[in-house]
Amino acid sequence: MIPIRNLKVMISSKLHFLLVIVLLCYSCTNTTKTENTIVEEKDSISLTDAQKLELAAEGNQVGKATLTTRDSTFIETDSFRGKLLVVDFWATWCSGCVIDAPYFKEIAEKYENENVAFISISIDSDFSTWKKFLIENDWKGNHFWHGRYKNDDFSYLLYSKPPFESKWDVAIALPKYVIISPSGKILSNVYMRPREPEFEIKIKKYLNL
Repeated sequence: MIPIRNLKVMISSKLHFLLVIVLLCYSCTNTTKTENTIVEEKDSISLTDAQKLELAAEGNQVGKATLTTRDSTFIETDSFRGKLLVVDFWATWCSGCVIDAPYFKEIAEKYENENVAFISISIDSDFSTWKKFLIENDWKGNHFWHGRYKNDDFSYLLYSKPPFESKWDVAIALPKYVIISPSGKILSNVYMRPREPEFEIKIKKYLNL
């Protein structure tokens, strides 16, 4: 039998090799201003934060991933090639994401006849929770589920340097919006919100409108 003291030491050392998730949720005082929800992931056996940032840097070719539809079918992110792609990373538990969703939807509808695709990708850990949320709130549009913390190049788009005061040098902040060229090049991977004029200005710029 392992003494309790020794067992505690063993558990403590093993924790250095486990995934550590810190959620720092900022409350919203109104619908006109919200702070990003920070989700930080540390995984000693995967790429470092710096390496993930490098892969997700603007100008790089985006990685690919398999997304799940609400009907439980699969679609590859490569299938959006040929169009400007605007990605909304979000989660049902992120209040800022839910508040920003109507703004994102409004812009998507405004440019539905242009060569651009707007997609929302959930990082909820549970597929059924995400699907139930869509049904109960009657959310339409291009919604897909990818789950939380998939270790692929496409998921690294979530990584950024926080533009506000934070103890993290690198963080996953939701909601997160990324713009990708028709050829798969990362055009914009910085913090921006669809309620801000800069968001639509960038879309017009990349569509040459």
